[in-house]
Amino acid sequence: MRHIFERFAAGKSARAIAVELNERNVPAPRAAKGKTAGTWSFSTISGNRKRGTGILNNELYIGRRVWNRQRFIKDPSTGKRQARPNPPDQWVIEDVPALRIIEDDQWERVKAIQEGIRAVIKSDDRPNAFGAARRPTHLFSGLLKCGCCGANYILVNKVKYGCSAARNRGTCANRALIRREEVEARVLDGLKAHLLHPDLIAEFVAEFQEEMRKEQRSAALSRKTSEQRLGQIDDEITNLVNAITAGMFHASMKERMDALEAEKRALQDKLNTMPAPDPVIMHPALAAIYRSKVEDLTAALNHNESRSEAMAILRGLIERIVLHPEAEAPSGHVIELYGELGAILGLGDGTNDKPRLGLGGVSNTLVAGAGFEPATFRL
Repeated sequence: MRHIFERFAAGKSARAIAVELNERNVPAPRAAKGKTAGTWSFSTISGNRKRGTGILNNELYIGRRVWNRQRFIKDPSTGKRQARPNPPDQWVIEDVPALRIIEDDQWERVKAIQEGIRAVIKSDDRPNAFGAARRPTHLFSGLLKCGCCGANYILVNKVKYGCSAARNRGTCANRALIRREEVEARVLDGLKAHLLHPDLIAEFVAEFQEEMRKEQRSAALSRKTSEQRLGQIDDEITNLVNAITAGMFHASMKERMDALEAEKRALQDKLNTMPAPDPVIMHPALAAIYRSKVEDLTAALNHNESRSEAMAILRGLIERIVLHPEAEAPSGHVIELYGELGAILGLGDGTNDKPRLGLGGVSNTLVAGAGFEPATFRL
């Protein structure tokens, strides 16, 4: 189960994961009581988010058992049972931490990916929403635009891209073609060259430092607020005890005491899980880590285990790639790239070269949210 969550979070589709598991002859869950295990299907993995079905939606893997999520009624015309969802206030939720096998951060990442796919499918302005939600076939599928009319550049044969408006509608005069490998190589080489410019590295470090300070200020404020509230609760409990000792007791006082004690326990648990306040200490090799991630870009894309995740992160850097037909340019095109640079440290293989915030190190989550201005490169 952990493998399924890891592969989906790394950019693999539920369908691709099912194919991979079947190729490896991994036993699938039993189809029904008394039957032998069959083969994996994408629905076994993706299921239904609202009904909590499917491996990716099973809250038991994060130590939470949910009962009464749905009820069954009999269709009078067919006699068959039909499931109907119950409102959330009727659910019965039980914490079972001993059954947890998935950490919260990975669970949330999977939920975010599912929500992104769902948002694309529900989008009103997409004529082929299900197609748009599919994983890209090639590295820059869907990102290439014609510099003459703004239409998509599509594969007009097995190896070359061309303007879709010129090919399919005849509304654009741009008939120039460019090989897919040429586009990918030039964008990757140009992207690496620009990302390694000293001014951009300095901007990255400065932006990272500011985001790190904001995160620590927010954590400090949250701790201070919780500590102040804890002091107020202690004072209120003391006043109630004094009143009860003086003979001023009634049922509402006990209810209030129980509520205060519950709130106090919750605040103490929250404070115990907060990291101790630390001064902002920047990792001395921050610029070097950034540089290594950029230099390893092509290697990550060429490695089977990291390709899906690397593709997803790289595409997250790029807003669009505009191809301008110019006879004098290499392959007859000038390439213009528009994008954001904040997620570059997300490229990697999960090794320990990524220290965490609070230990004087690097927070990849923070980097992914850093707000660089959109950049434009001519390649």
